[in-house]
Amino acid sequence: MKRLFYHLVAGLVRVTNWFMFSQVEVRGMDRVSWDEPCIVSPNHQNAFLDALLVGVFAPDTLTFLSRASVFGTAFDWVFDALHMAPIYRRRDGLDKVAQNKDILAHQREKLTQGGSVVMFSETEHAHTYYLRPLSRGSARLALNTQDETDRAVQLVPVGINYYHLRRPGFKVSIVVGEPIPVSTYMDRYRDAEAACMNELRDDLAAAMKDCLLVPEKTDDYRERVDRINRKNEPLSFPDMKRALQTPEDLEPKGPHRPWLETLARGINLLNAVPLWGTRALMRWVDEPAFTASLKFAVGMFGLPLWWAGLFAVTSWLGGVAIGAGVTALAVLTMLLYVVLIRYANPPHVLPS
Repeated sequence: MKRLFYHLVAGLVRVTNWFMFSQVEVRGMDRVSWDEPCIVSPNHQNAFLDALLVGVFAPDTLTFLSRASVFGTAFDWVFDALHMAPIYRRRDGLDKVAQNKDILAHQREKLTQGGSVVMFSETEHAHTYYLRPLSRGSARLALNTQDETDRAVQLVPVGINYYHLRRPGFKVSIVVGEPIPVSTYMDRYRDAEAACMNELRDDLAAAMKDCLLVPEKTDDYRERVDRINRKNEPLSFPDMKRALQTPEDLEPKGPHRPWLETLARGINLLNAVPLWGTRALMRWVDEPAFTASLKFAVGMFGLPLWWAGLFAVTSWLGGVAIGAGVTALAVLTMLLYVVLIRYANPPHVLPS
């Protein structure tokens, strides 16, 4: 049952990508030997959406190490079906953190059998295009795993590059960098464990920066982020990364057009209920890094259920032809809504 649910969710993610993103660019998955132990380290900007995107495009079934605070609810069955495992942090209490020893031992066992684990090395999600300081967690897990197996453990850098961090209708580039062979660090690890962990963490950070359009917060950071917009989406990731070295040569985002957003909401009355539900969820969560994830979740589960209900009710009231027509109109106006939001040039909202 859990296996079926996992594949159902993966299929829904792929379909929802058509609504959420104008284009999904995936590069470098073929660089990885997925039959060997892989510790995948993406940057972390958009809560569980980051995990969904990496998971659905990887050619292997991944286990996701996630903050333990989301566990312990009625959704634990769902989390287990999606191959999520809890990791405790200091804020959870030292008694909880002690449980990580057994959790990580279990993950190392799976890795030595050729499994793949995702660990967000930034530890927290945030709406920054640049890479934030990494913890030593991924490096520690990689070195400890390599110490327990003769198989070639790989530390895999990944960059997720959203062309807008909160709004639908824009491109996302998922870039997998050259895997770091952990075996080459083992002599140094046995001589100086802590220093080697720091070295591997720093090498991972450098590799992850190669996978990001804006790897560091420079003086022209906001100007460079402004150039990450719909007008420059035709450029491939390598071309866009090179072009951002001189951002003044790229098309700026342009002025915000809030009237287009008002128009988008006005023509989307058939989908007013799921749109209202999305806004209510965002007010309840009140955490910016969950914005795109909640929108994606509503698009993945809420909209299909809403359209099915709309079809059932309108078919009962006016016949199947009327039901099909109304439902098709709801789908089309949602697509038009996304297009209008895209051309409204919503500004990037960045933390100060």
